[in-house]
Amino acid sequence: MTNSNCDEKVPSLTPLEQVVRSVDFWRRSVAIYTAYKFTQARVKLLAVQGPKNDQRVADIWKARHKNAGKDMLSLCIDLQGFYIKAGQFMGSRGDFMPLEICESLAALQDQVPPMKPEEARSVIERELAPLSIDDVFYDLDLEKPLGSASIAQVHKGHMRKRASRGRANHDNSSSKGTPVAVKIQYPDAEKKMVSDFHNLRKLASVLQVTDLKFDLVSAVDELESQVRLEFDFRREASIMNDIADNLKAISRRVKIPRSVPGLVTKRMLVMDYLDGVQVTRLADCNISEAQRKIAAKRVLMRLSEAYGRMMLTDGVFQADGHPGNILVMKGGQVGLLDYGQSKILEEGQRLNFARMIVALNDKDKHKVVQAMSNLGIVTEKQHLQSQCQHAYNMFDTMGKMDAFGPNSVLKANPVKEFPGDFFFVLRVVQLLRGLAHGMGVDDFSCAGQWKPYARAALKRSKVKV
Repeated sequence: MTNSNCDEKVPSLTPLEQVVRSVDFWRRSVAIYTAYKFTQARVKLLAVQGPKNDQRVADIWKARHKNAGKDMLSLCIDLQGFYIKAGQFMGSRGDFMPLEICESLAALQDQVPPMKPEEARSVIERELAPLSIDDVFYDLDLEKPLGSASIAQVHKGHMRKRASRGRANHDNSSSKGTPVAVKIQYPDAEKKMVSDFHNLRKLASVLQVTDLKFDLVSAVDELESQVRLEFDFRREASIMNDIADNLKAISRRVKIPRSVPGLVTKRMLVMDYLDGVQVTRLADCNISEAQRKIAAKRVLMRLSEAYGRMMLTDGVFQADGHPGNILVMKGGQVGLLDYGQSKILEEGQRLNFARMIVALNDKDKHKVVQAMSNLGIVTEKQHLQSQCQHAYNMFDTMGKMDAFGPNSVLKANPVKEFPGDFFFVLRVVQLLRGLAHGMGVDDFSCAGQWKPYARAALKRSKVKV
């Protein structure tokens, strides 16, 4: 075992580094925000002049979104840290974010500038010590990572047969073993990301008052607690293996990688290699439009099935939902990657969520509002219709999160409190909704698909449905 497996003090930026990073973030963020406010004022003036300016208004907004997308991408890539994760989430929300911004931020799914090959080699050999890369791997592509994102990058290689810690094997070509994916952590990622939350919390506190009437601060707090766990790949490997066991019954439809025993440290994770294409690139496959629609619906159903089982049956689920972590494999099998951000729901939380899903399917407004209360969701007004609309928007893909429109339910009845433990459940639903929108699947209800799992969970616990 290497020193990286020992408990360590969380690294931090120097005071000067924190100041420089904060100034850079706020300088860019304020510029983006101010440009939008200026555009809003300009559009209002044009609107007063009548519908003759409708096309001009549309062109103005399109240009603003395109420039904002470029600026946001630049901010995320230059500062990295948690800003990459925030950009990944926004870029996957085609139902919520302007298309021009989504197109720019899509590069963050797996195309963040990676470490240089020599830096990657140094990280891997430090984690493998006293073994070398050649002792363990028959080959390992350090020149071109499979993907690079917020805290880590992943390389493809092949094991040497019978290779393990403390035992080298230098046979000839016949010693080439199974393909694996090697995930390694960026050396400075943790200290950058931890320092970012101070800025994000301040931004959230401003936005939830001025523009987005939702409990954003609680969301940031929950993200911070989960992100700190993400830097221990040993925890990720353990949860990934548990989820693979839990979903064994549907392994022909959904594939979960497993870690390679003896090759997991705090900053390196060797696991099964899954061969497939990213879900967002399904449109690039050489198939007809009719076949593409059928394939898209099947992929979405299988992904949703996996999440329904994870959240409602087992209470532990992959919570880092963005398209870069979803593969479409041979035969339509779905591969689900990256378990660094994984959430565990306590039994009471899981059963309260099950009650919500049942109430949504039964279309019982009073039970929906009661389920919201049980979950700890508090709105400004006790208004049955708007509270129910909030619930559908939060927990079913048939809903719609329209935060900025003139008829937004968030504006009509702001969400004052939202339980941090359910932020990642909300995130899963937003992922599925964004994918459904992007793949042209209009009639998909995740709550409808999850109803059997919800009822089964309540029945096993002898709770009245």
